Amino acid sequence: MNNEYPIAKAIITLITSYKNLVTKKIRPMGLYPGQDMILLELLKNNNISQNKLVTTLCVDHSTIAKSVNRMAKADLVKTSKSEKDKRVTLVSLTANGTEMAQKIQAILLDAEKNATQGLSSEEQRLFLEMIDKVCHNIIND
Repeated sequence: MNNEYPIAKAIITLITSYKNLVTKKIRPMGLYPGQDMILLELLKNNNISQNKLVTTLCVDHSTIAKSVNRMAKADLVKTSKSEKDKRVTLVSLTANGTEMAQKIQAILLDAEKNATQGLSSEEQRLFLEMIDKVCHNIIND
């Protein structure tokens, strides 16, 4: 076994394992990658601009535009022009989108319970603290 980069290997394994767990449950819902995050963001902050989705989700504008277009055709979101600035496109959930977002939210809560099974509250707190430190080190390199 190669132990040359144990932290990198642990991070990649963690991300891959978690993503596979969640993807396996979300894929049958018929969503394209990333649409789950858009739905969750709209569940928290409905009727926001596409630009706000771009900055909040850290993706480029064309990706959001394509996703929103697909999601509108699937009756998950609807778009409208801002009354204040007609150049701004607002995105909001439809009833179907709200239902889908709530299902995704339940899947993620279940995945979180699964991932932290057997960890005490203190261990979970320490894990989050360590992840924050690692992220800070990576971002500020």
